[in-house]
Amino acid sequence: MNTQVQISEYVKIHRAHRQFITPEGDAIRALDGIDLSIAQSEFITLLGPSGCGKTTLLNIVAGFEELDSGDIMLDGESIIHKPPHKRPVNTVFQSYALFPHMTVGDNVGYGLDIAGVNKRERNRRVAEALEMVGLAGIEKRTPMQLSGGQQQRVALARAIINRPKLLLLDEPLSALDKNLRLKMQIELKNLQAELGICFIFVTHDQEEALTMSDRIVVLNGGKIEQVGTPDEVYHRPKTHFVTTFIGESNVFSGQVISTSAAGIQVDCNGFSLITTDRSLTVGESVDLLLRPEHLSLTPPADSADYASFTLELDQIVFVGTDYQLHGKLPNGMGVSALVRRTSTPLAKGSVVKLYFQHDALHTIPSSRRHV
Repeated sequence: MNTQVQISEYVKIHRAHRQFITPEGDAIRALDGIDLSIAQSEFITLLGPSGCGKTTLLNIVAGFEELDSGDIMLDGESIIHKPPHKRPVNTVFQSYALFPHMTVGDNVGYGLDIAGVNKRERNRRVAEALEMVGLAGIEKRTPMQLSGGQQQRVALARAIINRPKLLLLDEPLSALDKNLRLKMQIELKNLQAELGICFIFVTHDQEEALTMSDRIVVLNGGKIEQVGTPDEVYHRPKTHFVTTFIGESNVFSGQVISTSAAGIQVDCNGFSLITTDRSLTVGESVDLLLRPEHLSLTPPADSADYASFTLELDQIVFVGTDYQLHGKLPNGMGVSALVRRTSTPLAKGSVVKLYFQHDALHTIPSSRRHV
């Protein structure tokens, strides 16, 4: 269910513009009028393709780059004229940026040393920060004596020790192997809940964004395509870009040819689909999204409101408990499905029947409207 949530403006990005000039003299709009409000204890992820503006936005909030126009408000105060070291903001970088010649304790306590905190208080807070990230008692080790996951935790401890109002994370998990990355996703989310501060997280990894975020900001070409919960951006994408960028998608382009009590009939190049979207009118062009996991080799036992089609299989990929099926409809359109292991024979060239519930079809703006 799509619920409207009132977001308090703890962090407010207002009409943010940033333009770069290439060596060839071309202008690139890295940020093109970004407006975004973030609550005090939210975990927000900036997601999008390379060059979409997410790292530029993070660097501007941190103070490493300047806006051409617009404003950044933090807890009711503009921070755009403050240098990075004067902002109550810390950043965890992809490279961790630990000092190799310093011990773990000195790395974590570096910010406190610069601030002139007395030694006793500094040591207490270093120990507290290391315990919070699960590294108690390793103050005397050097970064070279740590694993990648431990170095990442040291970088986190250093970032939180000054008790920032906002923590920025620039793809901090990208260098980790898959299993450690999954573990650190959970630990990061737990740490954010424990600290109760706002995290702004940048990643290229869609699964990571869907797993960790309270809300996801999908960026494309310096603009926001959609802001929403993981469920909203995955199951109810608002634009054609979000539909095709987030997850795998089967998109059926067609035209509404009739409406009835049974539903809205859409003709997709000779292939007919019934949708429950009553906002559509006869003659309207529409794109219908059907996620691969909403297809099944057996009809849903708990509902009579379902449809089916046949698919000639081109490829079958075994992925543990599931099969990824790729094939063609009778009209030649390619379709992908993610189905559970089954006793139904699956072979390249064979024809299978796939079922889906009518409400699994989601309407998105037709790509033909933008041509």
